[in-house]
Amino acid sequence: MPPRSRTSTGKAAKAGSAAKGSRSRKPKAPDIHDIVVVGAGLAGLAQARMLQQRGFATHLIDPRERDSLRAPSADRRATALTPASVQLLDLPADWLAAKGQRIESMVVDAGLAPALSEDEALRLSSGAWVVGNADLYAFLVEHTVLDGRFGQAVTGSRVEAGRRRLTMASGDPVEARVVIAADGRNSILRREDGIQRQQQDFGQIALTGVIRHEDPHAGRAFQRFLRGGTFALLPLPADDGGEGHASSFIWVEPSASAKGLFALEPSILTERMQSRFGDALGRLSKTDNEDWGQFPLLAHSCDRIIGERLALIGEAAHSIHPLAGQGLNLSIKDAAALTDTLMEQRRYGLDPGDAQALERYQRARRAETARMTGLTTGLNSLFSRPGGPLRAAAAVGLRALDRMGPIKALLEREARR
Repeated sequence: MPPRSRTSTGKAAKAGSAAKGSRSRKPKAPDIHDIVVVGAGLAGLAQARMLQQRGFATHLIDPRERDSLRAPSADRRATALTPASVQLLDLPADWLAAKGQRIESMVVDAGLAPALSEDEALRLSSGAWVVGNADLYAFLVEHTVLDGRFGQAVTGSRVEAGRRRLTMASGDPVEARVVIAADGRNSILRREDGIQRQQQDFGQIALTGVIRHEDPHAGRAFQRFLRGGTFALLPLPADDGGEGHASSFIWVEPSASAKGLFALEPSILTERMQSRFGDALGRLSKTDNEDWGQFPLLAHSCDRIIGERLALIGEAAHSIHPLAGQGLNLSIKDAAALTDTLMEQRRYGLDPGDAQALERYQRARRAETARMTGLTTGLNSLFSRPGGPLRAAAAVGLRALDRMGPIKALLEREARR
């Protein structure tokens, strides 16, 4: 008997093995959950934490690796959290005392004079807490169960068999009875569902960062409505537990002038800042280790913030002009309203992704979001005018409000919501 050819036998074995492998290879079964939150930014983590505190299991998806969420954030911005937001996030008093600065009063000036005058400005009590975005993010990462898919991006979305199916870059699908889109202003889930976004370009650029000042802020926040934009300061907690000599600022200018102005050397730019703000906090200065950043001001709204087994929160749903500092507060309220909706569904043993339930969430958020969008857009339009009777009348109105007890009290209540 002639010897068997090793080559032919090997090829036959490989072919048989490949054929067997191709026959046995099956599409991977989807990973199925009740609630999936896409996006582990501030809004997404706030949503996951609220749900987990009420006994819901949440599956988080984010394109960043899990360990990178725990790395120190480079975000140097700060946010004024309203008392309502502090309560909704369940921020401990000792954490706030260590990481935050309470706003004792807000000084609002119409910017008609060259420099701010506290005697001519509207002064409001606030009760808000200024916290660094990086500190708040670190708190949420530490106090949220980070179960889910990390280092993987969502590439597609569709509904089938009563669940929303997410296509992952890895090829492994994820399904949920309801998906919460917290994936930002360029939301993939919003786009995949065909939700239309209306965007507004304010023609302005904002410069943000931290500024040092000679005199302590004493818990005062400042807002100046200047020609072409606004200048605002939020008091930051003292590094050494003493008096606060640093504030977070946002400086808004028309795009045409901002490009040259914000490109100036830091020392010259600080002098320009001093001229716009005045000496209410003494001399202003910039430290070498504080980076300043700039970005164009855009706002957007959506024709709807829900889809079949889909709910949008945060900047996936809306963004507004930053002059009132309410963007993150709106996102927190989105998360709270959606949590309430899902709790009600669970209470009666109902489907969390039911269309009528998601419609209730949309109705709950539509009015307040529209009101805040209209308020911030209107104030920016009114006060950023170069001059004229409308701007002067608005300035007189601010001074008059300071003497109208009931109306002033109403504004202060609104600031706490």
